Amino acid sequence: MRSKNIYVLFLIVWSLGMVACKNWDDRLVSPSESLGKNLFEQISTQGNLSTFKDLLIKTGYDKVLGSSINYTVFAPSNDALNGLSTTILNDTAQLKAFVGNHIALMSHNVPVSDAASESLQMVNGKYYTLSKTNLGSATIASANAFASNGVLHTLSQPIAVLPSLWKYISANQTGSAQNTAIANLTFQVFNASKATIDSISATTGQPIYRPGTGFETVNAFTQNVYDLNLESKQYTYFQLRDASFLAEVEKLKPYFKTSTTDSTYRQSAFATIKDLVFEGNYTIDQIPSVLKSKFGVNVTIDKSSISQTVKVSNGVVYVLDKITVIPTEKFPTLVVEGENFVERMPVSIGSAVIAVRNRLNPVTNLTSNSVSVIGHGNAGFWLRYQLNDVPSIKYKVYWVVINDLYNTNTAVAEAATFNINQKLAMASLSSTTFAYPTAALPVKNYTEQLLGEYTVNSFGNLNMYLVANGTNAMSLDYIKLVPSF
Repeated sequence: MRSKNIYVLFLIVWSLGMVACKNWDDRLVSPSESLGKNLFEQISTQGNLSTFKDLLIKTGYDKVLGSSINYTVFAPSNDALNGLSTTILNDTAQLKAFVGNHIALMSHNVPVSDAASESLQMVNGKYYTLSKTNLGSATIASANAFASNGVLHTLSQPIAVLPSLWKYISANQTGSAQNTAIANLTFQVFNASKATIDSISATTGQPIYRPGTGFETVNAFTQNVYDLNLESKQYTYFQLRDASFLAEVEKLKPYFKTSTTDSTYRQSAFATIKDLVFEGNYTIDQIPSVLKSKFGVNVTIDKSSISQTVKVSNGVVYVLDKITVIPTEKFPTLVVEGENFVERMPVSIGSAVIAVRNRLNPVTNLTSNSVSVIGHGNAGFWLRYQLNDVPSIKYKVYWVVINDLYNTNTAVAEAATFNINQKLAMASLSSTTFAYPTAALPVKNYTEQLLGEYTVNSFGNLNMYLVANGTNAMSLDYIKLVPSF
């Protein structure tokens, strides 16, 4: 009798548990005989997914979901697809992108926790966040129907295929000087992997490429700032209306003077735009009053001037009338290390003449490399340094020269130092901006020395030459150019 009572009690507890599980989440579907069906077969058995099934067949994804590879399908219900645009339905490429927008790589169950989420890559390259209740902005109506090659979830709304931020900029140039300026930041580079090889040089052994092949167009913004076509990242882009954008560009033109009006505008526009894109997807409420750009520039956003918000697949666009950027913040201090020379006087010298030394600077308590040139035997021997894309402004020029070169290891070594006597010639070897010192540079001076001021008259590359006074030794830790406004 006692055993019978225990059995009855067990049945009651089990029944309550089943009811509780059902009430806990009606959307979860337990695996059963469905494990014998692949995803396409599983979809085909559900009447409320017949429209999506037809779209799978029309785009060829029925064969994809019938394969042995695992996928996760987020199938919009028939009701959800009632209003699907005929433009999408009648365009093969758009329809395939739309259907692919609902199929994720590998198997993914919905998270159990309300706080949990994961980023899923869809087969069309887009990314969406999967939570317990949503995929992106679409509500999950039913979840976790298992198939032999993945998992099926049902959505109450379809997910529109949004353009990437880069495609938005490319498609919205009319009426936007800013978008046009970004799109026009293109140049050609040579890509050997895309070139046709005609022959191999008998002299050098290097390929000889067919003229006109291997060149491709790239964009300076995607190369040097952010690749806005990258779907795995999220960006916030502030698009200024023309009057505000052109005013910001005008502020920068004096610092980007070139030989032509067009190139000056191009460089000034790039310098403006590179500080208007930020990594991360900020809602309006999340935008701080001041954002720091990738290049360390503080940008003050006037949220009250935002007149339009555009969602893109990898971020958000805010169209606005006003930002505040202090132009001088865009110009950092420039430093070139002594060991990073790009050319030397083309004469025959011994292998031990030029050396890179690692020294502890007792002033900063940091170790650093410096270059030394000893016994070169050539009057006016020089090393050339180059800084690229230097703005047309005035700089204070400093250097650190560590004169601790000894020609003996005796106890009186300090009385036997090499004489270091050199100058820095700006832009050309014949420059007289900075003169040779009247005597050898001080021994063991580890502090920065101000050479004077130098004005860069046009934007571009700046050459600097470290030049020996006669056949004297030379040494250099670094050169520093500090903007002087």
